[in-house]
Amino acid sequence: AVVSTQSGHYGRGRQETWNTFFKSVSSLVADMTKKPEKAVIITLNSQYDMWCNGSDAPLAHIRFSSLDMLVSDHVGYSAKFAELFNKELDVDTEWIIVEFNSPQATHLGKNGSTIAEIRKVAD
Repeated sequence: AVVSTQSGHYGRGRQETWNTFFKSVSSLVADMTKKPEKAVIITLNSQYDMWCNGSDAPLAHIRFSSLDMLVSDHVGYSAKFAELFNKELDVDTEWIIVEFNSPQATHLGKNGSTIAEIRKVAD
């Protein structure tokens, strides 16, 4: 599972807050996807000035990728991300955008192979 977040305004110069936040996001994603935390990758970039609907209010654009993700889970995942970003970073839930992606295992590579091939060997 991969979470890539671009955010504006709320994160600059708060490394201790980021470290705690990374741990919270990693734990949340592992719990939501029922995958081990070692399978969770998080990228967070707070160096952007972002505008949405003509406003520079704090916001987050989350790109969430996970193999085998069901479309029916998107609403629940979106709610959990919104709750976490609101609670930990004080971003209004109206300004939290989540983009979902569920790539095929043949489209992700790791350790010189693809996830599909790694799964074949594991079975």
